[in-house]
Amino acid sequence: MGCNLHECNSDFYPFPLKLGEAYLFKARTIIEYRGKNLAPFLRYQLYNKLIEMGYTTFYSITGYFNKSAVNFKRKLKAQNIKLCFHIGLFHKLMLNITLKEYHY
Repeated sequence: MGCNLHECNSDFYPFPLKLGEAYLFKARTIIEYRGKNLAPFLRYQLYNKLIEMGYTTFYSITGYFNKSAVNFKRKLKAQNIKLCFHIGLFHKLMLNITLKEYHY
């Protein structure tokens, strides 16, 4: 599990971060430990540490069809901001189309 405090450096949707924002990525669990809710626990601990450091807004990008990641984010009560369609061709042509924006 990692975080970037300067930019969202995702291949799919890169953007600069503002003061107090963090981009969280690559939450992985070794196969033998999957299904034990370790990833949500560790992400929650990361939230707490970042909050102690003054960060209040966290971003993460999840593939729509990645059901395990979607469930992981649901356990953390993450809120969707956008639903985007990404087209990438050999890392040269990158196009993101916003299909829906969520307002809370």
